[in-house]
Amino acid sequence: MNNVGTFYCSKGIIIQKGKATEFMDDRFLAEQSAKGNKNAFKLLILRYQRMVFSFLGKFLFQVQVLEDLAQETFLRAYRHIADFDAEKGASFPTWLLTIARNLAINENAKKKRRREHSGSFMDMSQALSEESPQDILEKRNLNSRVHNAINRLPEKFHTAVILSYFDELSLEEIAQIEECPVGTVKSRVFRGKQILRQILEKENVL
Repeated sequence: MNNVGTFYCSKGIIIQKGKATEFMDDRFLAEQSAKGNKNAFKLLILRYQRMVFSFLGKFLFQVQVLEDLAQETFLRAYRHIADFDAEKGASFPTWLLTIARNLAINENAKKKRRREHSGSFMDMSQALSEESPQDILEKRNLNSRVHNAINRLPEKFHTAVILSYFDELSLEEIAQIEECPVGTVKSRVFRGKQILRQILEKENVL
């Protein structure tokens, strides 16, 4: 995705990225995007692309699939930007993660229909140069086993656990993404954590 050097607001004022742009709230940028201002939406991409990649990365997709889903997330957000309504209480990042979440679920459903089993996982930790090969292998093996366990959680618990424990979203934010009551989210997070612990204990990870 291309970086944005300047932003032309509705009054024709040029604002440099990294200065006044940080004071533009999401609502303003979304409104400008809905009016066809592509520069405004590019700023939203710059603001939230890392968040989207991080969220989708928890689903253990291969790199190319991850990149495609992240791109599709922003494409859909741009096409439907007029549907974002800050007045209803939803934040832009929550709205954006809802799109990413739906795409991720659809992709997982396709994988199951094709009966494909993921043979590789994104490394969650970067190996330091001073680490021995044995240390690196042990870390990768542990990460792989934990990732496998997370991926084996039933779908309704899988997303709730990821959003709560990895992305550290509040129960209210998760409820908006999952489109369900806060009480349901709380129950899913609790039950998902129990199932994950059972899986890891059976595999002697804990």
